[in-house]
Amino acid sequence: METTLGEQIMLLSLDDTTGAQALQPQSEFMISSASLLELGLAGRIRLDEGRVLVTDSTPLGIPVLDAALAAIGAAEQPEDAQAWIYRLKQEAVEGARQGLLEKGIIREEKTRRWGIFPTHRYPEVDGAPEAGVRAKLAAAVLEGERPDDRTAALIVLLHSGGLETLVFGDRTDKAEQEAVRARMGKLAEGHWAEPAMQQLADSVNVALAGYAATTVAAINTGN
Repeated sequence: METTLGEQIMLLSLDDTTGAQALQPQSEFMISSASLLELGLAGRIRLDEGRVLVTDSTPLGIPVLDAALAAIGAAEQPEDAQAWIYRLKQEAVEGARQGLLEKGIIREEKTRRWGIFPTHRYPEVDGAPEAGVRAKLAAAVLEGERPDDRTAALIVLLHSGGLETLVFGDRTDKAEQEAVRARMGKLAEGHWAEPAMQQLADSVNVALAGYAATTVAAINTGN
């Protein structure tokens, strides 16, 4: 079953049994960033002097991506990738969740924490799509296979956002962990796409790296 990059990140971040989302703040920014890379891969947007521009306004037939494309096209002034990552986050996360629900890959459970606060969990129903994503990532990162463009884009998002543990968290040996990060970094920075797409991916990479650094600094200072 075909899933978007945003849906793939959400699947990787959800606990298959409980439906709780791991690394929620980071993964939500990655899901938002995924919308930009999806539009780039589809030839709908490109960078011009660091600003995101629409090159083809034809809808893709995926509501969350079409909404993002329309928003970028309707902006009064072009903005950079980081601005759009922040602006599109809420809609991107909800769109990814809704897409997985409609495809029957996850289900929604409504509960109350401590019997008071309403919470929503999304346990996995169909494990095949996530297993397929993990297999492609393992082939590229652990076995040295050349990834297709969408898998390479997913690696950019996971590596830039510091979410390697969502896929390779079972690697307990320090040297093995460092080898995984190095391989993902090489794939993320490599010339895996045509120049315009690579430029967009690099811009997203820089934006997410800055976000990750800010998050780590906030944790270290207790803020």
